[in-house]
Amino acid sequence: MANPIDLKALEHKAWTTYFQDGLWDLFFGIMVLSMGLRGLTDNPVFTMGVMLALVVAIFGKRYITIPRIGVVKFGPARKAKQRRIAAALIISLLVLVGFLLPEYWLPLAVVPLSPLIALWLAVFFAILAHALEFPRLYLYGLLFAGSEFVWGVYGLPFGPLAHVLSGTLIIVIGIGVLLRFLHQYPQVTGYETD
Repeated sequence: MANPIDLKALEHKAWTTYFQDGLWDLFFGIMVLSMGLRGLTDNPVFTMGVMLALVVAIFGKRYITIPRIGVVKFGPARKAKQRRIAAALIISLLVLVGFLLPEYWLPLAVVPLSPLIALWLAVFFAILAHALEFPRLYLYGLLFAGSEFVWGVYGLPFGPLAHVLSGTLIIVIGIGVLLRFLHQYPQVTGYETD
């Protein structure tokens, strides 16, 4: 008698595989690196790094990930979890706004924003890592939060340099993960992306 198919286990494997292509790592790494380069050079062209990060994530999924692992439609439980993740992220963004508003409401007050923003980033990435079952985000959150803290406390050039180093490290990890993914999941021949 054949073993019954565990659909929940299959869905979980499909979900975690979705984050094993290195593209989200590259997305976050390019974002952090761009922020650092923008701060170091004061050149607004590096702000376009945000667009580059989006292009890498979107086109990478389309032309690298999907031809290798296909598209998965998740069940109601996973979709409900995604809605809870979205709600948690919106709440965390509102908390960040709460951190920032006193600076505008109370311009004469001394508000130590750097530690608060660094703490928010660490918590934000921890929530994301747990919710998405994407453990590398714990590390990226600590790197990003640490860089923000250094920038807030020590200013130029140390803060931007911390971002450049953190972003570069995340990109190197992402490239390694992507190469492993390409080796593990060869492209299905004849797959059409259109």
